[in-house]
Amino acid sequence: MSDSIPASQRRMAKGTLFGYRVRKHIGDGAWSRVYEVEDVKTHTAYALKHVISEGEKEDRYLDQLRAEWDIGSKLEHPAIRKLVALEHQGAWLARNARDLGLVMELVDAAPLSEQKRPPMPECIKIFRDVASALSHMHSKGFVHADMKPLNILYTDDRRTKVIDLGQAAKSGTMKARLQGSPGFIAPEQATEARTEKNAKGKESKQYEPVTELTDVFNFGATMYWILTRLHSPATQHTPTAKTLILPPERLGPGTPIHQSDRSVPEQLSVLIQDSLEKLPTRRKPMSWVLSQLEELATRMPMPAHA
Repeated sequence: MSDSIPASQRRMAKGTLFGYRVRKHIGDGAWSRVYEVEDVKTHTAYALKHVISEGEKEDRYLDQLRAEWDIGSKLEHPAIRKLVALEHQGAWLARNARDLGLVMELVDAAPLSEQKRPPMPECIKIFRDVASALSHMHSKGFVHADMKPLNILYTDDRRTKVIDLGQAAKSGTMKARLQGSPGFIAPEQATEARTEKNAKGKESKQYEPVTELTDVFNFGATMYWILTRLHSPATQHTPTAKTLILPPERLGPGTPIHQSDRSVPEQLSVLIQDSLEKLPTRRKPMSWVLSQLEELATRMPMPAHA
């Protein structure tokens, strides 16, 4: 059981949560527990992410859940998991509550981090779906800021779902903490821009802004991992990624994937390399990434279901 789950949540919820009937526990996240639940009136099944704060240090997890709802409720895309409601207990308003539940579309699928590499036409289809989802976010003025294989679900009937908007933000946001995932984090997410003092004289760091081009890097690192099962060397200069244990056979920084794996189209290999540029200004926008993937999908169509 995850040590990041507060003591008040470590027992399986029984009965109901926020008026939803609890069916089963389906996973844990950072200071959260996820359940499959049922609307008692409509009998519709949902996923419910439950977060309880036991003190000021944990309030940031509530803030992340509120931000996930604020951003996710403004999105409407078939490859982004739909958010249904933000429920709360113990306060009149959700912004004051310390016990929150995010009700979400239930997707019966494992993340790509737990699946074998799909056939190449399916990989390209998944990548195209994710790029389309991120482009939709960007059109609304938001960035995901934590794209990785764990945050992509892929179903048996070949549906792609981008999940977990807990670190999503408005484009141009300067974050006060280093956020991202080792092996996928963009350089600017780990680069301090300035240090400021608050009213109490306490220093706080601010990192370089996260933008649409941050998502391009995160996504490039994600595609690299899905195709190779290795973390891109381009991520290794970032502080969090130094904790990674990389296998000795990892590709060198200048080695395109298609030269080591002939099943990978050269066009896709080049796209990934371009997405992993250290400087954001040298990366292509997500609209270009999407156009390349759409072209590849046309040339390498999905086979029919068996």
